Amino acid sequence: MKKLNKKYAELLHQASIATGRKEAVGLLHKATKLQSKLDEKSKVISNFD
Repeated sequence: MKKLNKKYAELLHQASIATGRKEAVGLLHKATKLQSKLDEKSKVISNFD
């Protein structure tokens, strides 16, 4: 899960320094998909507690 968090942070950083609109939007979409994966994993983990 730490690996996903690190990847998410990196995508947001890349999006903030992106020069083009399409590049930034593409990176934000990837980050959103990754965030939904993180949310799913956290729900699964919390169900086991």
